[in-house]
Amino acid sequence: MAASVMLVLVGCAATDGAGPPQPTSAAPPSATATVEPAPDLTAADIAAWAADAEWSYAPDGLGVPHTVALTGGVGTDDLGRPYSLGEAIGADLDGDGVMDAAIPITMVDGNAVHELWYIWRGLGADSEPVAEQVIYPISRTTRCGDVTRAVTPLDGALQLDVVLWMPHTDAARSCAEGGSGVLTRVISLSEIDGQFYPVQTAPVTAWGGVCPPTEWLDGSPEMGLAARVAPAPSAPAAIDPARAAAVFGLREAPLLTAGGGSFFGFIQDYGAADPVRMHCAFGV
Repeated sequence: MAASVMLVLVGCAATDGAGPPQPTSAAPPSATATVEPAPDLTAADIAAWAADAEWSYAPDGLGVPHTVALTGGVGTDDLGRPYSLGEAIGADLDGDGVMDAAIPITMVDGNAVHELWYIWRGLGADSEPVAEQVIYPISRTTRCGDVTRAVTPLDGALQLDVVLWMPHTDAARSCAEGGSGVLTRVISLSEIDGQFYPVQTAPVTAWGGVCPPTEWLDGSPEMGLAARVAPAPSAPAAIDPARAAAVFGLREAPLLTAGGGSFFGFIQDYGAADPVRMHCAFGV
């Protein structure tokens, strides 16, 4: 009997000493870091930046540019002429996935009004600056001259609906009538030799900036002519040298020839009923 009692006590003591098995705690799951996507740049963002930036303004879209400092979208130059901005049109023009914007800037000089459309290439909503100006204007509006009727965003491009004042046919027309050179152009931005240029992709491949109508369509078709779509030496060809083309001299354009080379008009591809057949390109 004593032995039995001792065994029971020993068994109880062993059980009390070990205690019940303890559950194993799982390590807390590591928190997954939430990465907020970078904010998308909008045309409105670019317009807000450009409204308080310094602009390069090339008179007539071709002349030697001067700087205009804007505040709140308005400003004056050294001669006291006022400038103001219009509505921005957004599109990704260089294919980098970041919004760009075309913005008109208007200068008033006495009774004359000169509007130029410039592209501001977007760099990013978190960049400083958020955009930079491409110094070559893509279209213009002047009294008794060329008129930009509409700028429309496309997929990776802009459509420019313009009416050019054709010197060889419109001399007898009144300013109220306007020009007769109805033209629809499509342009985008191309990076060439580290710099961005506007390039026309339709109706023919050509320079995408301001292209002034020639005084006289007096060129003779030739074979083997070479021309580029931009001033850069490695720019793509604008003329097929294996086919006949005619070239035409244009008035001075120091903005476009500052680095050397020539700027001229050419005719190669066109429809017989096209009111505008000449487009612009660059030579050596």
